[in-house]
Amino acid sequence: MPGEWVSLVSTGASAALIGFVSTFFIVLQGFYNVGATPSQAVSALAVLCLFQGVMGIGFSLATRKPYAFAWSTPGSAILLSYNQPLGGFDEAVGAFCMSGALMLALASVPRIARYIEKIPASLSSAMLAGVLLSLAKSFVPAFETYPLIVGLVSGIWLLLFIYKPLVALPVALGVLFAYFLFQPAVQPVVAASVHGVELVAPVFTLSSFINLSIPLFVVTLFSQNIPGYLILRNNGYATHFPGTLFVTGLATSCASLFGCHNLNLAALTAAMCAGPLASHDKSLRYIASCAAGGTYLVMAWFAAGLVSLLSVIPSQIILALAALALFSTLADALRDSLKTEPYYPAVATLMITVYFPNFFHVSSSFWGLLLGTLFYLIYNKKRLG
Repeated sequence: MPGEWVSLVSTGASAALIGFVSTFFIVLQGFYNVGATPSQAVSALAVLCLFQGVMGIGFSLATRKPYAFAWSTPGSAILLSYNQPLGGFDEAVGAFCMSGALMLALASVPRIARYIEKIPASLSSAMLAGVLLSLAKSFVPAFETYPLIVGLVSGIWLLLFIYKPLVALPVALGVLFAYFLFQPAVQPVVAASVHGVELVAPVFTLSSFINLSIPLFVVTLFSQNIPGYLILRNNGYATHFPGTLFVTGLATSCASLFGCHNLNLAALTAAMCAGPLASHDKSLRYIASCAAGGTYLVMAWFAAGLVSLLSVIPSQIILALAALALFSTLADALRDSLKTEPYYPAVATLMITVYFPNFFHVSSSFWGLLLGTLFYLIYNKKRLG
């Protein structure tokens, strides 16, 4: 029926727009923090959208299931909080490529994949919460420097988050753009006409593998791929988990040559496309994910204009908005970390991730996961006698 098609297409397009608008500035700032130039950030954002669109449409048409793919927002949070020395963006790209290779290696050994699913999600959630708490501290200096606009945007976001959560971030971002675009003598620093893609030759180092590849692999697996798999399964769609890991790992490794970080199964987009919001007929919901993929292809073409628009806003304010954007992710991570007993290893993982020094140039997120897992094993062994 025509009404059914309108619902399917509008739901898919809305899911893609919400997923993009609410988090694309987090992705960009993450790239900038690890050394990307504006043109490299444009290229990476465009290629990420391109891969998400092609993968979503291809998988959905081939399987008649609502597969939706996305960039790793938790991975972008790790990039935002990264404070270790890098030899340049090419070294970060090498880490992205190795993170995809880790996902490929995991997918090639199904038994390991089954064991990975048994690792307590509370520890990976606690590590992610620690990373996000470190990022949330950027809100205070931004408010001190720009109290008017940060206070206004935060108030609008909070009010809408309570009553209309799906539009809270897009509206807050629109108010922020409008404020700066109407300021006199404000000019974008990136030309909107730049829409090409740039190849980046990866540089592989042990330091970037430990500090970036492993944390990116872990948070993408536990915070994106596994939740995306569970959303599809809970909506009645049988999926082959190692197969999806293989595809997302291969896509990540290929896209990393253009400066992209991890690609993975979507969570929010998948929940909208695979649920009854799209259609009451389960056999038609793949059309919604195809519409989401088509929307991503359109946004890939306009990536340069979006980056140009973003460039007029001070980075401190963008980080403050990123903290707001990741508020629900932080709340979910804290909830999941303390959802099951024992609680103490998760709390230890959180505290180590936030406060632990970067020994041997290794980031605290890695130490938090490693020491938290060790604490978990010892504590459980003692508790069980």
